[in-house]
Amino acid sequence: MGRKKPGKPGRRRSGAYTLQQLQPPGYDEWLSIGPDFTSEAAADDPRLSDDAIDLMQRLARLRPQYAGAVPKQAVALDMALDTGSLPFCLGGEKVTLVPLHEVASALGADTTGDLRSSFHQLHSIGALLVDEAGDVPLVRIVTQRPQRPGDPWIFHGSPEDKLVPKTCIPAQPGDLPADEFAALAFVRSHMSRGTEATPEEFAEHEGVGSVGRARDLFAAVAELATVRGCPACPSAHICTRLEPDGAES
Repeated sequence: MGRKKPGKPGRRRSGAYTLQQLQPPGYDEWLSIGPDFTSEAAADDPRLSDDAIDLMQRLARLRPQYAGAVPKQAVALDMALDTGSLPFCLGGEKVTLVPLHEVASALGADTTGDLRSSFHQLHSIGALLVDEAGDVPLVRIVTQRPQRPGDPWIFHGSPEDKLVPKTCIPAQPGDLPADEFAALAFVRSHMSRGTEATPEEFAEHEGVGSVGRARDLFAAVAELATVRGCPACPSAHICTRLEPDGAES
């Protein structure tokens, strides 16, 4: 009882799936970069154009953040980051150009360190995706990423987004360090579904590093995690508010 049948793969937790395995829409081209890849000799090779050298340098920098499988969209994101702002698709055809610090703060990314690395971390875990349909790559915020390959991606501002219950989090991204806010959001999202958040599962997310670190983060937000939701919430952790002013729908 409870033993895995011979030849049958074990059940995999959702946090263990890579971005490539979750098959984001439009992500059809992935560059496999080996650990021995280097761009050091590229600048001295007269056969390479400036664009080719630039691409090699970007790929060498991106390889560790995407575990060697770099989507073409990561390169487009990296080039957009050079401008100091990102074009966001906020639903429909509305596009807004937002400075990087404002975006990072709103998404709970680390604004005290390397912003470029922070945005690629968010991209690598599927918190945001890049749409290359037009001349300018558009960034789309992910409301709900798939639990497993084949499940749909739900984006902020989409019709499906309005059907996704919002998890009530008793803090704003700027109130806590980015890793503590991520742990708090992880715990609260599990509470909203009536499931238990475990350090083992949280440790599998990019940037956490170890089960011990996950336990430390859980302990840091333990008291805040038990705070009851706002009056608009029908239970402790599910928020039904669709309007930014807190009015119930």
